[in-house]
Amino acid sequence: MPGNLNDAGEAQGSWGLILLIYAVGVLSAATISQAIPIIGTLARLFHAGSQAGWIISIPSALVAVGALLAGWLVDRFGDKAVLLVGSVIIILGDVGAAEAASLRWLLGMRVLEGVGYFCISVAALAILTRTTHGKRRNSALALWSSYIPMSFALPFLFAGEFAGIDRWRWAFNGHALMLAALFVIAVFVLPSGRPAAGGSRSAGLATVLRTPGPYVLGFTFACMAFMQTGLLSILPQLLTGQYGISIGVAGSVGTLGMMCKAAGCLAGGPLLNHRVPPVAIAGAGIALAIAGGVSLGFPLPSFTLAILTSCIFFFGAGLVVGLWALVPTVAPDRTCLGAVSGVVTQVAIWGVLLGPPAAFAAQAQGGWALASAGIIIAGALVVLCIWLVVSRMTPRAAVAGSGVAAH
Repeated sequence: MPGNLNDAGEAQGSWGLILLIYAVGVLSAATISQAIPIIGTLARLFHAGSQAGWIISIPSALVAVGALLAGWLVDRFGDKAVLLVGSVIIILGDVGAAEAASLRWLLGMRVLEGVGYFCISVAALAILTRTTHGKRRNSALALWSSYIPMSFALPFLFAGEFAGIDRWRWAFNGHALMLAALFVIAVFVLPSGRPAAGGSRSAGLATVLRTPGPYVLGFTFACMAFMQTGLLSILPQLLTGQYGISIGVAGSVGTLGMMCKAAGCLAGGPLLNHRVPPVAIAGAGIALAIAGGVSLGFPLPSFTLAILTSCIFFFGAGLVVGLWALVPTVAPDRTCLGAVSGVVTQVAIWGVLLGPPAAFAAQAQGGWALASAGIIIAGALVVLCIWLVVSRMTPRAAVAGSGVAAH
């Protein structure tokens, strides 16, 4: 196939390069979570009221509508250029948010940060795919799949430093300084990728839009995000109601869950490298997620057991999300990796947006039985979609070259 995705002649990306891209990705996703520890302060200062939730979620909403555009930009101008521009946009948004004098201005800066976030989320994935192959690519993309849970864990490490009416600006300024440092390194270290030839830019995007594989794989991750964010949003309420603990202690269970999810994501690379079939990985992950997720809705003998059950759920979810390593195998050609990354990311992020409201609605209308049904149905769809991707929507050459076992 022209422009084979697994060109062995291309220099293999070093782990230093992979970790740099991963760190930029974590900081880009932290545009969402950086506001969580200070949301109470922001709501009071800016009289946000019912709009407080948008202070957190605007960047993810921008990804849901803009990731495909970022994919087109990657294929047209190159992945390094888009990643660097996205970094500058986030830095400007951070500085603007720190100086905000009104809610409207703050929300506008969050929109700007969201634009930078969707540029980086797509460009970073394209760089990892371009600069690695075989087992190294499986490990790199499995690592990449943990960047969102790690971004949620990061702000809570510094939450104490942001406490107080005079320190909230450092949630934004500190984030800007860290990303600026990585930007300087990336300018000199990241290899430049040649954008597609002029005549094939729009053709590549059109080809991707007609290819079912990226949509199905994106829907797989949307189902997982639907399960995870839904359960995570109601988990503190569940735990406080069942075990009489404080909301702070209940919230820490979610943070621990994010760490367990990251561990599950990281396990995906070695499993694929040992030729474990993706369907088997998805099946095992979903079995753990369903067992843990459904059990959490019922009173367990102890709070410690509830913590363990939560960890089982998130680790299983991480195993499935680690299958981001399959993204390059659904690309029709290497010249449109940006568009493929954009489609998968844009479809997947809808699960993040819809999961929490669906979980609250299910609890209100049908209790835990309806919420459990949602978890089970989403899990079954995940396994079905992974089977379709591997057995029906992935060229054999791509599977073999990537080190992914089809069966």
